[in-house]
Order: sequence, then structure tokens, then C-alpha cells
Amino acid sequence: MKLFSRKYFYLAILIGLLSSCGRSEIEEAPWNNNAPIPVVYSVISPNEPVQVYLSKTYNSRYPAEKIAYPEAVVYLCGSDSNWIELTRIKSDTIVFVDAQKRFTVEKGKTYSLKIVLNNKTIHAQTTVPATEATIKEATCVSTESTNNVNVNGEWQPYYVNTINVKFALPVDTEYGYFMTAFTNLIYGSESLTGTSFQSNYLYSPKDSTSFDLKLTTIDPFYKRYLSAEAINMIQSYQDNNAILTIIESFGGVLPHYSNIVNGVGLFGSSVTVSQRVVITKPAR
Repeated sequence: MKLFSRKYFYLAILIGLLSSCGRSEIEEAPWNNNAPIPVVYSVISPNEPVQVYLSKTYNSRYPAEKIAYPEAVVYLCGSDSNWIELTRIKSDTIVFVDAQKRFTVEKGKTYSLKIVLNNKTIHAQTTVPATEATIKEATCVSTESTNNVNVNGEWQPYYVNTINVKFALPVDTEYGYFMTAFTNLIYGSESLTGTSFQSNYLYSPKDSTSFDLKLTTIDPFYKRYLSAEAINMIQSYQDNNAILTIIESFGGVLPHYSNIVNGVGLFGSSVTVSQRVVITKPAR
């Protein structure tokens, strides 16, 4: 088994039709052009750093490029149409950030992404969930058994735990949800319904006695994106390998959803709540 970061990148296919800051709609489009096209990934969230990944789809008939679209200028705006320019982390990276922290993400607000290239402009839009799922109660009991887990290519013994969570979901059924612990997706939580969840397969490092349980509410675009055919989960969220792994994992088969105009990928949003959970021993 392999542990993965909670930043999930599942690239998809349907070119979205999104217009100005005020409206959006999604439209299917056939894939009959194998020329490389822009790949965009960004999920914005309150109290989280803003990051935008930009690369391009891979095609062996075209020369490989270390940095796709070096001329790209990336902007974000809210409903005030005040476009704020993001900057590359480094000159040789595909990650753009709000280095001066001028951009604020708020619940219930709509935000737009614009990427200006030499021959086209990329657009996308997301509305941050106005209300989020909440954790009412959470318990975690160690089974005191271990299982070997592959962490960064090295097999390590991890404890196996049982977790029980009681939660409340928003009325809006368009949102999606998932839970993470130790920065990893809790298997089965990506399809939460009702008011409770249980898993017998929460893995924890042997020296851990507690952890932050996080419950994330995602916007409808992100939900549809994650519901499309899963291509990969990416461990690193800070370097070029994240988006490159997505591109190289296609093998010529693209999944089924995107909300990026003039490209593919996702511009989505989420809201996360957290609760500290103590790992207890089983009753004797």
C-alpha cells in the first residue's frame, strides 16, 4: 500500500465553457486534435496558499519542454474584477503563487482564473462553498496490529486503527466531501453521506498518539472532477513532478471532466475543518 498527499490530481476531459467573472456553464467537446494543449490545476481555499499549476499535455510527436508556456501570465480575480497577477515560484517551475499574499479567498464568493499565453487566453471560474461539513465527534482506536506501508519508496510498519466519525453535511447536495488524516485520504470517505462514517483501515506511524482529522467540502466542479476516472494521486504539491505525473500517466486515454476553457484540468475550491483526535487503546 502507498500513502499519498491529500492534494489529489485527477486530470479529466471535457472542455468547459466559462465566460466572465459572473457566469459559467460546461459544454462537452470531442477530442480529435492530438496537438499539446494547456493543463491547468488549482484548488483555492480560505486560509490556504493560492497555487496554480500550468503545463501541457504530452504527445511524442512534439519536442519535450521542461517549462511549458514560459510567456504565461497568470491572474486571479474576485467579483470586484480586480485582477491580481501571480508569480512563478522559480523561473524553472510550473507553479504560480500569490507571493505577496494580496489575494483573499472567502466562503461563498466567486473567483475567476485567467492565463494569458501568446496565442490564446485560458479562463475558468469557481464558487467557494458557502457552508461546509462539520465534525461532531470523532474517535480512533488502535487495533494494535501493524501492516507494512510503502512511504516514499520505503516499506515501514504502520499501526492499523479503527476510526468513527459523526458529522453534519450542508443542505446543498451539489457539494462533495472527503476526509484526510496524516495528510492522506481516508479510504471510503470520498463518498460521504448520512451522518456517520467508519473505517477499519486508518494507518498511523508507530510513534503517533494523535492526529488532525480533516473534513473537506468541495465545490461541484471539484466533485465532478474527482468523480471522473481517477488517473493518479500525487505525493508532491510543491514541484513540477505533480502536474508532470498527471500528464505522463494518461497513456493516450483521457478521463471525462474539465472546467478549463482553452485547456484541460480543474479550477476548483474547497473548505476544510479540522479536529484533533487521540488514538486510544482497545478496551480490555
